[in-house]
Amino acid sequence: MGKMDSSKTRAVPIFNLLYASDKTGNGWLPTLLRLPIGGHRITLSSKIDLTITDVGWGENEKKLEPPVSLLSWLIRHPRIPINGSLSSDQIKAQKRLDLIQGSNNRLHEALNLLRNNPRGEDWHLFEGKTQPDIWIETPEILIVIEGKRTEAEATKKTKWMPVRHQMLRHMDCAWEIKGSKQLIGFFIVEGNGRDPDVPPFWLDQAPITMSPEAIKSSLPHRGPEEQKAIARCFIGVATWQQLCVEFGIEWNSLPNFIHK
Repeated sequence: MGKMDSSKTRAVPIFNLLYASDKTGNGWLPTLLRLPIGGHRITLSSKIDLTITDVGWGENEKKLEPPVSLLSWLIRHPRIPINGSLSSDQIKAQKRLDLIQGSNNRLHEALNLLRNNPRGEDWHLFEGKTQPDIWIETPEILIVIEGKRTEAEATKKTKWMPVRHQMLRHMDCAWEIKGSKQLIGFFIVEGNGRDPDVPPFWLDQAPITMSPEAIKSSLPHRGPEEQKAIARCFIGVATWQQLCVEFGIEWNSLPNFIHK
């Protein structure tokens, strides 16, 4: 993040160029979907409509709401947050503490707020919106991509969940609104120098994302079959260098730092 933010130095310039070259996506989207490795293989019909209908990255990143079923699960399984801070607001903190200590009144209050919340209270919410770096939608598929550059590993937790893998979180939230569309998720990460190959470390991260423990712990509100269905949407990892090679983008044209 910071001066080497992957969104501003990689996702935005690369996907702006791709989208400007062909807003339908028909000239580059099929190739993009063939690049990730290390995840589940997907099969796309030759008749599938890959014409882009909506995109989101940079200042237009999509903000995806958490599933209500997860919010309900977190209320019914309250825990101390990872950073130890219940809230900077004393009233919110006390209500959350009551819930964690087993107050049935707080439990019922929190669950009722999920259904009817005219005052917009939020003490009962234990997950916020998630924002994939890149969102691409067509009439038949929905793609969520998480970009990485300097991060040492994939994000695997949230404030209220000790295990909540970032990619599974993106796909979980997208699953709620995909309708009949096929969901696809993958990472795009920084290679070594100009090498387009996926670094060994990130190849190791792909199976971890699909591991039974990651799936079960990241998607506790889903049944076993739905957990597996969401995990099968993960197709692996590609690199920014691969995209530059495949689409003829000059690597040196990408900003190395954000200049303020």
